[in-house]
Amino acid sequence: MMAKQVTIQDVAAEAGVSLQTVSRVINGKPDVAEETRKRVWQVVRRLGYRPNSIARSLVSQRTYTLGLITCPVNDQFRAEVITGAEREARARGYAFVLAITDGNPDDIPLMYNLMLERRVDGLLLFAPSVSPQESIEFDLPVVSLAYRVENDHIINVDVDNVDGAYQAARHLTGLGHRCIGIIAGPTGWRAAADRTEGARRALAEVGQSLDHSWVEAAGDWTLDAGYSAACALLARHPDSTALFAHNDWIALGAYRALKELGRRIPEDVSVVGYDDLPICDYASPPLASVRQPRTALGELLAQLLISAVERGVGARQDMLVRAEFVPRRSAAPSSHP
Repeated sequence: MMAKQVTIQDVAAEAGVSLQTVSRVINGKPDVAEETRKRVWQVVRRLGYRPNSIARSLVSQRTYTLGLITCPVNDQFRAEVITGAEREARARGYAFVLAITDGNPDDIPLMYNLMLERRVDGLLLFAPSVSPQESIEFDLPVVSLAYRVENDHIINVDVDNVDGAYQAARHLTGLGHRCIGIIAGPTGWRAAADRTEGARRALAEVGQSLDHSWVEAAGDWTLDAGYSAACALLARHPDSTALFAHNDWIALGAYRALKELGRRIPEDVSVVGYDDLPICDYASPPLASVRQPRTALGELLAQLLISAVERGVGARQDMLVRAEFVPRRSAAPSSHP
């Protein structure tokens, strides 16, 4: 026997509101108390109610479709952010259309026009390896992650990478480390520049300057790149007592380089990563890292975008989300005076 289809009447009864209130919430209309709006959406999710998208579009003049332009979804951070965004959008009756860029700056205007042709209601930009196109005039609500766009109507969101890196490097300096090598992300990435700046600030607090010779940029964000960069940095500075890697994969590549050199972690060299991926707990020793709220960040992006869609294009906003350092056994007090 087929399960009974959940109706808008069921939602109204369960939430204790009128049919008109449920309709206004689902169609993004104003003049509904925020507490009521949240309660209605909670009931919608719990009962599994699926509004008629065609009818909704006719009423609201929206497609309930959002565009997402991103780089290839080949890393856990990106995948979890997108999963969080998609889950939140789906819970609120929206769906994402995905377009993937390979890093060519010319992709963004083309993909933006493609999204306009599909009549998306709003756009999420998550392509940090591409230089922002300041010439694009965005005519619909846009939220951007790690891809700062100078536009009067865009919402720019990023993790506070300066503070996150500061926390990591401050942990190392607090353990007595002064010879700290930095294995940076690829040249040209804003996140890499910000994470280096955060480390520089922590070192400055203990009277240490960050000479460029202590920074080795990895070719990309992978294990292989981390291994190669660590080898180069350690050859130049064999006296390093700690390494701060700009992501966890780079850090684990450095693990291999240190092992080949006969350097123990953390007895000889402490290592700290960034992202706090699940693999950190399974590394040997477990990798200290900076935790980014990946899924929650995706949910926030979808909330911001849908709110912008439902109220119309608004004023420019710049938001930073805080990261949190997570200590583990890969970082220990320096054995050098």
